[in-house]
Amino acid sequence: MTFPTTRRMLAAAAATAISALVLAGCAGSPTDTTAGGEPQGLKVALSNGFVNGWRLTLIDKFETEAAKLKESGVVSDYSVVNAPGENSATEQASQIRSLMLQNPDVLMVIPASSTALVPVIEEACAAGITVVIVDADMDTSCGVVVRNDYGQWGADSLQPALDAIDGKGDIILNRGVIGSQPEEAFYARQQEILAGYPDVKVAAEVNGFCDAATAQKEIVAILGSMPTIAAVPGCIGGMGVVQAFQSAGRDIPVVVFDTDGKSLSFWKESGIDNGSFAALTDPGQIVAALYAAIAKLRGDEVPDDVVLPLVQVTQENLDYWVETLGTDEYAANAWDEATTDAAIAALLAGDDVATPALP
Repeated sequence: MTFPTTRRMLAAAAATAISALVLAGCAGSPTDTTAGGEPQGLKVALSNGFVNGWRLTLIDKFETEAAKLKESGVVSDYSVVNAPGENSATEQASQIRSLMLQNPDVLMVIPASSTALVPVIEEACAAGITVVIVDADMDTSCGVVVRNDYGQWGADSLQPALDAIDGKGDIILNRGVIGSQPEEAFYARQQEILAGYPDVKVAAEVNGFCDAATAQKEIVAILGSMPTIAAVPGCIGGMGVVQAFQSAGRDIPVVVFDTDGKSLSFWKESGIDNGSFAALTDPGQIVAALYAAIAKLRGDEVPDDVVLPLVQVTQENLDYWVETLGTDEYAANAWDEATTDAAIAALLAGDDVATPALP
């Protein structure tokens, strides 16, 4: 975010004042540790930029794990605060400054903006708070980022479809929020992959906005002029895509379903067994983020950028997820302290991170 000179000076002055205030408040209450250096009695705060179904699953995973850690004494208190308004970075920055005055040991932030919140994140770091940015990439001088990779999401949302159609046929690419940073990385990776498949023709691209209802509308609008479509890979929305093909009396192509209980139940009940799959970012990453913060407070080496695998649902594990998930709940990788520590070790060694096994 670029400020005029006067505003930049005011912002810097405000940051200095708030950092000094919070540092004064935190100075008398260092984190307790056991004899072996394990953190105890941590105060953990989670600031969330906006709420949707996926985020609600993430918050539930955080609260469940934090409650377990409270029982064992690692955590003394935890809180979740959702920023008011519609994804407002200004409101979230104000919220974070209020949380800082409560002297948390760990501040976890799911940012409404990866740029506008950099100053307040750096204020929190300067105040001695362990900061973890979740589900976003942020160019900041401090804090640990725990995230999925959007380019990898693009690959995970395309490659299984290409495998299912044996690398040939006409496809429709279902794109996300065109112009956004995640979609740019998502789409760029898909173009790289498609360059290696000369027998796959992209018959059309639609802007499905990663939403089933929008994808259905977009597909219906063009389907009459399309050849036989082998697959509709891209940014989820598979339930809407299937419904569009059903209404047109067309054969169901390979699609990418959302990972929520409703979509996966629809997949199973429809009897679709053509190589369709589900792929989405992982709300379970919040648990890994929590254990990454604990590792850092323990004095372990933690990478600045912790990139984790996404969630993938296949025909082989579909039954498990349908039986496990509520209607509006999203599938999440089962991160815990052991799998998080293993992921951190793999990243430090330059190795691939393993997806946790299903419970």
